[in-house]
Amino acid sequence: MALVAFSLILFFTFIAATFFLLTRSKYVILRVCIVLFSFSVAVGFIVHAYSHMTADAGFFDIFLAVLRGIFSAARMFFINDDYEILMATHMTQYFAMHQWLQILFWLGHVSALIVIQATLFSLFGRRLADSLRLQFGLHKEVFIVKGGDKYAVLLGENIATHDSHLKPANANRLIVFLLEDDSNIKTIREKVSHFNGVVKVLDRKSNLPFYLGKSGLGKWRCRNKIYKILLTQDNVSAVADTHQAVEYANQRKVDPSKLDIYVLTSSEWNREKIESITWQKVSNQRKYPYTIHIINEIDLMTRQMIKEHPPYECPGLSLTNNGMAGKDFNVMILGFGAVGQSALLRLIMNGQFVGSRMRATVIDREMEHVKEHFLHCYPALGLCCEIYGNLKCLDVRSEEFFALLNEVQDVDYIVVALGDDELNKQVALDIRLYHQRKGAGHLPFIAVYEKNGVVVDENQDDALFTFGCREEIYKNSVIIRKDGDCMAMALNDTYNEMYKSGAPWHQLEWFHQESSRAAADFIPAMLKLAGLEHESAEEIAKKERLTKDRILAEVLAQTEHLRWMAFHAAMGYRPISIDKMQQRFNETKNLGFCRRDMKAKQHATLVPWDELDDVSAAYSELAKQIGDTAAEKTDFKEVDRNIVVNIPKFLRAASSGNRP
Repeated sequence: MALVAFSLILFFTFIAATFFLLTRSKYVILRVCIVLFSFSVAVGFIVHAYSHMTADAGFFDIFLAVLRGIFSAARMFFINDDYEILMATHMTQYFAMHQWLQILFWLGHVSALIVIQATLFSLFGRRLADSLRLQFGLHKEVFIVKGGDKYAVLLGENIATHDSHLKPANANRLIVFLLEDDSNIKTIREKVSHFNGVVKVLDRKSNLPFYLGKSGLGKWRCRNKIYKILLTQDNVSAVADTHQAVEYANQRKVDPSKLDIYVLTSSEWNREKIESITWQKVSNQRKYPYTIHIINEIDLMTRQMIKEHPPYECPGLSLTNNGMAGKDFNVMILGFGAVGQSALLRLIMNGQFVGSRMRATVIDREMEHVKEHFLHCYPALGLCCEIYGNLKCLDVRSEEFFALLNEVQDVDYIVVALGDDELNKQVALDIRLYHQRKGAGHLPFIAVYEKNGVVVDENQDDALFTFGCREEIYKNSVIIRKDGDCMAMALNDTYNEMYKSGAPWHQLEWFHQESSRAAADFIPAMLKLAGLEHESAEEIAKKERLTKDRILAEVLAQTEHLRWMAFHAAMGYRPISIDKMQQRFNETKNLGFCRRDMKAKQHATLVPWDELDDVSAAYSELAKQIGDTAAEKTDFKEVDRNIVVNIPKFLRAASSGNRP
């Protein structure tokens, strides 16, 4: 009985080893097969070659024995053991006397068998192997990507390799591509095989929930796996796909910490619909407790542009030691399509400085058709930027355009996004030549949009650079952005700790996450204004306060308020007057609603710094009427001061590594 049990154990061990190989990546299979192949060859060659040698063997006999050893070792991989031949040689006595030698011999054959099976499955059983990996793989993270264009595949590869194509794919990450059309499945399967991706085709039966189930989402055996669903196709199905995913997860009671959904869409309609899916209230709680990341490709590109070439580095601004700018911040946007509008809004959010008024000149041949809609969407931009009257309907190749260049002096930042890559480059060169001929002391930053740009090393001294390279944004660090959001998460957590309120990062709605990101993006500008740009983040994090200079601290607090206003204005918010705030309070007796209305995009503190005291006083009076003693002490200026003072605390929290 013991012998039978031992035999069964060996059998199932062999099955488990083979199954393990089939569910792992090809690099793991390759490494294991190399070890097993080397072991089999070594055992087979040594045993067979030695068996054909005799005590008085000459050179020819040894040479012949070596050849027969090589031949017999090779036959092991064709399911031939040559055991009977060995028993006819002097090896029979060794096998009889040394059982461990027999075990070693047969282990070599078993290893050869595993190598053969793994090789055959790799060559001819890819679909079966993919299905086994999808359902039974021991991966810790599963990324399900709906979409199969080249950028979806690029994103999958970057996720698998952690943005490092010099390293093999992470064996603990499984990337699954779901395609709606099988016409190019062969090509995509060949591409993703390089990083061990799995490709499946969707149909009515085998839809998104079907493959979520196949991947183990919500299954007990996969309870410790992390799932991330990436919907990369910007079309009408994005809303339906998101709803299907959260509904499936909710029905199977998936832990919210184990699932994130990323939706890439440039549609404001889709964004609002997707956000409303999770935020439908049920019993005063979110209907679906899952985090949905709504990502706009164009916003990522312009955000990257600002990150690499921030406004505070424009030499003409002459930032002084007292935290103020020496002149107005002047920008010019050429082309007012989606890219131009996004670039303008990002510049507004990051170009606010005390002592400076931002001025924007925007040029587009179709301005008359887009101007009114833009101003309707962003009615409060005038608080942060002088733009009204500067929306020009011009052709950049006309005489009027070059006449305008003469009128607009001291331009600091120019974005060229005219919808044609070659035209963008030519106009950028013309503008640079114009400024060089004018003998300007410094060139403005000239950002040139390339729709299908590639990664290049820019000459930083030239002040002329390109942006829009999708290879720079379809990355693990940018789309998944756990590391990229580290500072924003730290800011949110610290803010919650300071005010004993708020929600953790994964429970924040899209707007508040974007607000934290905008504040985090502006911290380098704050450090520059505080004169700390040459100090390391570690040194600054050790400080108790950003600065002990009260005058400088007050200027930085005003800067923070300008930045906060610019963010809200760029999100489409408009002010609520004190009278309107009083009226809203009388109707609802709700302090939060009277001050802020997220649905109507209104905010009472969207006013200049000098008017905040009046808003604070009016708000405190309303709080007094309902007996809210904590709200009675509200000072909206103090909120901005606390943000600035605690920047070192944000840096400490971000460097701690204990982010969500």
